[in-house]
Amino acid sequence: MLTSNSPVGVGVRGMPFAFGTFTGCFISLIFISWFRGHVKWLVFISSVLMTVGCGCLSLARVDNIHAVYGILFIAGLGVGGITVPVSTIATIVCKGEYIATITALTFTVRIVGGAVGYTVYYNVFAHKLVSELKEVLGMECVRLGITNPTLIAQVINLTAASLVKEIRYLPGINENTWAQLVLAGQTAFSNAYPWAYYCSVGFGAVSVLASLFLEDLTEMMDDSVVAMQWANENRESNQQESSS
Repeated sequence: MLTSNSPVGVGVRGMPFAFGTFTGCFISLIFISWFRGHVKWLVFISSVLMTVGCGCLSLARVDNIHAVYGILFIAGLGVGGITVPVSTIATIVCKGEYIATITALTFTVRIVGGAVGYTVYYNVFAHKLVSELKEVLGMECVRLGITNPTLIAQVINLTAASLVKEIRYLPGINENTWAQLVLAGQTAFSNAYPWAYYCSVGFGAVSVLASLFLEDLTEMMDDSVVAMQWANENRESNQQESSS
């Protein structure tokens, strides 16, 4: 059974989001070609899916993990529908000679944005997790007859580091006690995670609002290939210099 923090379990639970992201990229890129420059509503719908999907992840609890797979896929659809298509749109609207710079900027913005987002989410999550572990796991230790402050602190620290197997080897912890402590730790994590997803709704709302300001790109989308166009212009320039 794929539970807790086993490497295989973590990998399997991450697959719906990964497949959703891939599917979102694939569908959005097809729609960009079909709808030509009418991309406003495509980006808007993707932003809404991303915001709603990530926000609904706050509904995850210890006992409904299977229901979350569908939500992860929807969130991935939204993320995939924005990530690559927005980079494509950026290269469409820029001049040919700046395409390399714009491409580099899109990667930079993505990386910097990810770092900022991770920092915000992690700090919010860590702040909430500390209080939840002290309250939920600390009370569970007392209920199970564990009153040694040092032992309680060890249980909390090991749970916070996801080293739940090591709790089993602490003095006075039997198999039944260990199972209940792990469940209490999972409950504390599930109580802390929603706050990170609440923050994601704020970022998502900004992306939804920004998508409404996209204009029609029909006139900018043609069958020209920028690399070939640049090569031809460069060749013509060299020929003129040689003749002169």
